[in-house]
Amino acid sequence: MSDVGRYHVQQESWSAGAGPSRPSRYSNALHGYLGAAGESAPARPLERPVATVTGTVLVGVDDSPASYMAVDHAAIEAEMHGWELRLLHVQHASGRQATHDANLQLLHTVTERVHAAAPAVAVTSHLATGSAASLLLIEGGNANLLVVGHRHSAMGTTLGLSVGDRVAAQHAGVVMVVRMPYWPPGPGFGALPLVVGVDNPASPTPAVTFALHEARLRGCELVMLHAQPNAASSERTETIDGVLVHHRTVDADPSPALIDYSRQAAAVVVGRRGIGVNPVTMLGSVSRAMVQHANCPVFLAS
Repeated sequence: MSDVGRYHVQQESWSAGAGPSRPSRYSNALHGYLGAAGESAPARPLERPVATVTGTVLVGVDDSPASYMAVDHAAIEAEMHGWELRLLHVQHASGRQATHDANLQLLHTVTERVHAAAPAVAVTSHLATGSAASLLLIEGGNANLLVVGHRHSAMGTTLGLSVGDRVAAQHAGVVMVVRMPYWPPGPGFGALPLVVGVDNPASPTPAVTFALHEARLRGCELVMLHAQPNAASSERTETIDGVLVHHRTVDADPSPALIDYSRQAAAVVVGRRGIGVNPVTMLGSVSRAMVQHANCPVFLAS
């Protein structure tokens, strides 16, 4: 039997349709994208762009479906935080003028997509030439959040890693790797909790601190999951700074447990915990597994 099969994921308290009675900030932000995609969603009043921007979300853009999903998630984060959204598309040095014009049109199209779904978000865009991973890492150095789609610009792989994999491993700040089997999501997605992997329940980590802040901002519940083989299963619930937190310990290896929980999560938060300077080893085994196999977006918070 697999590790996942050794325990049952408790999902009753946040199953679709069983979320909070009033919309969360995250679900409100999500409505704009459901409407832009033709799904049913309440109309939102037109909002003015935020006058004072205190932070930046940088997202890598190309013409792939994964990139469009990444832009949507990045814009939602920017809207919730009141930050600027910066779009970066990287072209090859040998590109022709026609390709250059097409790339500028791509940035314009994506910008208009954000404006239609989230009129309150201030958006800027930049077309650069060079290595996608390197330029994202350089420009992301001053960003509060760096967002990439999974297998983002996969043609630019090195060492068997995609651009998204390299950025997730090498960026010093918080990275959101957008993994979604489909987009837009179905009903109830906006009410799902965040899940954070916990090594030692008695020792707070940067990942736990970030997850608490993100859950409070979204207005959602948080599951702190401690998975360890042969551990005694347990559960308790408390409220921390206004966030309803479910502390859970399960008898399982961390990676398969978190992957299983990711099927009923709005996002999963993990630390990096890698070693060395090689991008292959800069992600720990759990963070690498989540980037490759999670069923929802993954935040990496060192």
